[in-house]
Amino acid sequence: MTGGGTGPAPGAAFQPDAGAEADVDVSAVESSGSGAHAAPRRRRRRIRTAVALTVLTLTGAGIAVAAPWKSGSEVARAEPEPKTGTAEVVRTDLTDTRVVDGTLGYGTPRTLNGVGGGTVTWLAPSGTTVSRGKPLYRVDDRPVPVLYGGIPMYRRLDTPNTVGRDVRVLADNLRALGYEIGRQPGPGETVTGPVARVGGQGPATGRGSGTDRDEAPPGGTSDGAGQSSAGPSGAGSEHSGPGTSGGGTETGVGTETGTGTGSEQGTTTGPVKVGSEDGVLTPSLIEAVKRWQTSLGAPPTGVIEPGDVAVLAGAVRVEGAEVQPGDPAQGPLLRVTATKKVVTVDVGASEVGDVKRGDAVTVQLPGGGSAPAKVTTIGTAARTSSSGQGLPGELKVSVTVAFDDRDAAGRFNAAPVQVHFGSASRSDVLAVPLTALLALREGGYGLQIAGGRLVAVETGLIAKGMVEVSGDGLAEGTRVVTAS
Repeated sequence: MTGGGTGPAPGAAFQPDAGAEADVDVSAVESSGSGAHAAPRRRRRRIRTAVALTVLTLTGAGIAVAAPWKSGSEVARAEPEPKTGTAEVVRTDLTDTRVVDGTLGYGTPRTLNGVGGGTVTWLAPSGTTVSRGKPLYRVDDRPVPVLYGGIPMYRRLDTPNTVGRDVRVLADNLRALGYEIGRQPGPGETVTGPVARVGGQGPATGRGSGTDRDEAPPGGTSDGAGQSSAGPSGAGSEHSGPGTSGGGTETGVGTETGTGTGSEQGTTTGPVKVGSEDGVLTPSLIEAVKRWQTSLGAPPTGVIEPGDVAVLAGAVRVEGAEVQPGDPAQGPLLRVTATKKVVTVDVGASEVGDVKRGDAVTVQLPGGGSAPAKVTTIGTAARTSSSGQGLPGELKVSVTVAFDDRDAAGRFNAAPVQVHFGSASRSDVLAVPLTALLALREGGYGLQIAGGRLVAVETGLIAKGMVEVSGDGLAEGTRVVTAS
């Protein structure tokens, strides 16, 4: 080539012409020359072959080769330097979060049981909310209304001055429904009422018509649906009386079991001391029961049987039925849940110790929104996760989260969600974006002050793209260099 020749444009890959390609043909060269002329040809062939292969290799690798014979204004373009920016050192609170998958719903369903004879003739539909005084189901076409309380009707209430916590449940509910029940004897007062015989030798100290209060089934809880002993012996229609004033809770359903009857030893009459949680079946309360029964369409006997009502800790939402109309009214009847939407999360058994009741969390909702919530219940049983999350065989503990605003979940009744738990926090600390940190050759990290020196820093908590820092010369408002 001569100086007057023209090469490829800057950045273009060199392409050999047809003549060069013919010269590269080894067999052609060797067959057409020999002796003194052969060596120069072979040297020229090797030079042209090396140039062609080198250019083809670079071209195949995607590298543009600039022609070295072009003028200085057309040299190869250099790679651009990384862009930088600046950011202020801020004083803030940092919280590191752990994200756990959860399920939006109404909590874990629990089962209500029926007792006594009869046939189921109606069940509250799925999705229905049933509150105090409203029927949950019907047996022999007589409704079983809901009462709020922590202990079921575990015995027949028919004798005046019967004392016990079950009587208190009855009295409190009739009062809440608007019925006048008269004065109730206070704690420490003594009434003459039925007490249990002991071995047929006369009255024993205690309360109730046959069963001591302390032997009654335990009360319910407020974080889920309970089991209710129910099945009417004389309830009637849906009407709940002349009034529906407050009382009770709407956040859960109690565990209500028990089928107790009178004591086998029989009863007699004697003095009974009223406890702080007791009610007394006074003549006025019996009259109120009769008026309530009349409003229900039932015979006004003034007697309450164990299966006449379903005692729960609060209003319930019907999740589904375990039986159909026409089935016997015994055993599991309905599945019910709390009335508020909650999120259920399976937390690893090794991590649940970091979660406390009342902890503030954030729930990431379907559609991209989020809502504040709090931990309300932490399970005590570790089991393999039902959601399939985590390692095979890994034990999980169920944690329930309730929204601060009960309407936060909107129209969604069930959906997968994510819950952000705060696992660590730091208050009132200096922080910078993570992109401002520089790894130092001698170890550790530093910050480049904008227009100034490099400062070594100690790092702390990292959260949401920010890192806690401390070091000489750092102050709120200082500007530091960051990588864009």
